[in-house]
Amino acid sequence: MLASRCCPDGAGEGRPTVVGDANSRDHVAAADTQTEPSGANMCHMLILPAELLKAVAAREQRIALVVGAGCSLEHPTGLKLASVYAADTHSQLVRDGVLAEGECATPTDLSAVATAVKNKSGHQSALVSRLPHSEFRMAQPNTGYLIAAALLRERVLDVVLTLNFDLALSASLGRLSAFEVNVVPGPHAADQLASTAVIYLHRNVDEPDPERWILTAEALAREWQGGWEEVVGRRVMACPVVVFAGLGSPAAVLTATIARVRAPLKAGQHHVFVVDPAATTEFEAALHLEPAAHLQTGWCAFMEQIAARLLVEFSSELTAAGVNLCTEHGWSGEAEHLPELSDRLHASGLVPLGKLRARWLLEEEQYTPDDARKPLIADLLLGIGLIERAGGVKAIFREDGVVELLRNGSLASRVLPVSGKGTLRWSALESRVLLATSRAGKTEPPEYVIVSGVVGKPGSVAGPPEDVVMGAAGNDIIDGFVRPKFIAVDDIRSDPAAVSSLIA
Repeated sequence: MLASRCCPDGAGEGRPTVVGDANSRDHVAAADTQTEPSGANMCHMLILPAELLKAVAAREQRIALVVGAGCSLEHPTGLKLASVYAADTHSQLVRDGVLAEGECATPTDLSAVATAVKNKSGHQSALVSRLPHSEFRMAQPNTGYLIAAALLRERVLDVVLTLNFDLALSASLGRLSAFEVNVVPGPHAADQLASTAVIYLHRNVDEPDPERWILTAEALAREWQGGWEEVVGRRVMACPVVVFAGLGSPAAVLTATIARVRAPLKAGQHHVFVVDPAATTEFEAALHLEPAAHLQTGWCAFMEQIAARLLVEFSSELTAAGVNLCTEHGWSGEAEHLPELSDRLHASGLVPLGKLRARWLLEEEQYTPDDARKPLIADLLLGIGLIERAGGVKAIFREDGVVELLRNGSLASRVLPVSGKGTLRWSALESRVLLATSRAGKTEPPEYVIVSGVVGKPGSVAGPPEDVVMGAAGNDIIDGFVRPKFIAVDDIRSDPAAVSSLIA
């Protein structure tokens, strides 16, 4: 219930993702190295099912994701196995005289420990109080959780149901500004189940009443029979595609609800998949699934492959948007370079891409989903292509939006592409960009700002100061802020020689 497996060693936010060929976009394959807690390595090639990849590409919220213990073991979430927490708390309970040795037949089973405590004392608070609340509350999201938050924002996932008590999922929503996603911590918030949501099926660490934590086998049985858990189970199973990850053992509410939902359906109407690095699991067996429904890989590796499928679609659509711009404006010779450049941009990964979009579009949110503003991003990417060819450099994309221009492997310049979105005047755009870059801290700031979609000419309209307290953001040798220079993409397009001023 709390944690059990792991992901590729070194996986984390911003890890590059290799994007496949758009011509084979429904068969994404990747080699992943899984690191089990024992330290043994397991490498294999996994091809995701076409039904799952199709649902990802559709972005119609057709997928429900159910996560369990194994997802919170992976770093940096880094929680322990449920059996470890059970054994630790059982030892404390025996030492403290709450339980006698032998009163719990299986001290590595958390539900069994909870039942033993409740049978003896009449309540389970003695167990709940000994669980690591701070670890659960402060759990940091791993790559898989961050991608899940991004997929909710991109309308790939309809709902994420967690059987865990930790708040790593909530933290991932905050990291990516997913304010439109409802967090449902228990039955009192059941009215929010109809919308895109993250649901804590068994409550979470912020539940103040220890008796409401769903821990004992009796509570599990009572909750799902016509109650809260059955309602949630039916909500989740209403999605045409349901993916279970990190659940090694059966959960009665889920297996029973799946059986009820799937019974009247024809073959192919409802797809269920189980993600686990083990060859088989008890949970999978309880569902009576076909072998092809078992995806033998870890949590983070699986989510990265799902993200890779979506990135292939994004790259194809961004390329099409850029080609349309070239056709409409007669920019000959630019479109042919766009597919490779777009793939390179999207290879940075789903979460870094959303952060980059936010910076390029001058949004205050931490992550901006793909939307109708694709042509604005394509316009800026075309500008980067112009700089690459005219300056003999290669662009490296950072998630903070800055593009590093390399010549022969050495840094030649740093530029920040930004869009005025067709409405911002130069003065307003400059003040917003300068304020953002001056507050960016000590991370390598851009030396130049590449601009498109701006109304008017530089300096044509007076705008507000970059900072209403400090005034204009000039060069500051103490704080290390150097005011970047602005140049329009159209100026580079009309005079490629202007690129020489950007390159050291």
